[in-house]
Amino acid sequence: MPRTAVEALSTGTPQALIGACVGGIFTAVLQARGFLPPGPFVWLAGVAVAGIVAWLPNWALMRAGERSAQLIYAPSGASTAYVPTFSHIDAMEVRGDLEAAERAWAEACAENPRSALVHVKAADFHLRSLNDPVAALALYARVREIPGAHAEHRRYVQAKIIDLHLGPLNDEGRAMVELRRMIDAFPGTREADEARQALAKLKAPRQQG
Repeated sequence: MPRTAVEALSTGTPQALIGACVGGIFTAVLQARGFLPPGPFVWLAGVAVAGIVAWLPNWALMRAGERSAQLIYAPSGASTAYVPTFSHIDAMEVRGDLEAAERAWAEACAENPRSALVHVKAADFHLRSLNDPVAALALYARVREIPGAHAEHRRYVQAKIIDLHLGPLNDEGRAMVELRRMIDAFPGTREADEARQALAKLKAPRQQG
């Protein structure tokens, strides 16, 4: 369906026109049978009322949908608004155009400096597609500095930072610092429990030595 038609439906204009037509016919019938006074003004009033009645439920539904989307994508107190899916960048990656995708993610981060999700997706791209743990680490670390970033995002990037130091970056000392940070920042979570176990394993050889 053309975009203009979709937009028209979302505003309720077609529904209002159909309601007005039906209202005009119904009003004319009632006038002909003597249930309503004759005259163009009465007929126009019937058309207007029917059009409004047909349009109002659609308008109310659209406003309710917008409020629901606001609650999901920008909950009260959050610093970030709705973040698009960036499917066009995903398509670049699928096509193998990684240079274009890298530029697009850089632009997305610049345009959405307070969006934790955008930075997470960009970091995941650098790690998954470009095999660039250093760039990924910088983006993950940036998420921790974004005011109002959701706890889920902060916990996710903290786990990724630990994995990077234990894996491709091979920095156990820094990994221990980040494990302690996970334990302190997210007490009582599964990630904190796993971090405590991992930290104990890393400390064991040092204590024995």
